[in-house]
Amino acid sequence: MEIEQSTLQRTFVIKHRGKNYYVNYLNSDGQILGLINRNNWEIFNENSEELQIYIFKGQSKKDVEKIKKNVKLFDKLVGYCIKHFNDYNPIKQINS
Repeated sequence: MEIEQSTLQRTFVIKHRGKNYYVNYLNSDGQILGLINRNNWEIFNENSEELQIYIFKGQSKKDVEKIKKNVKLFDKLVGYCIKHFNDYNPIKQINS
């Protein structure tokens, strides 16, 4: 037997300032469709809208300011998830 490829996916539900954010991590040591045109980390809000972190030419100053705030939030949420990346323990949940 031989492993051809490994894919790792983690999904976190983070409550921050009264709102839920759905943070998804996906990585693979080979090509997979899920990683085409996306980063390893994606964040969605309660309305299933992706957190906008990219600034495009021609966006209004108001939009740019909101995106800059989103980037700070993105970094904070991803940092929290990285810190707790290996905390998943299904045995602990069952025995609680």
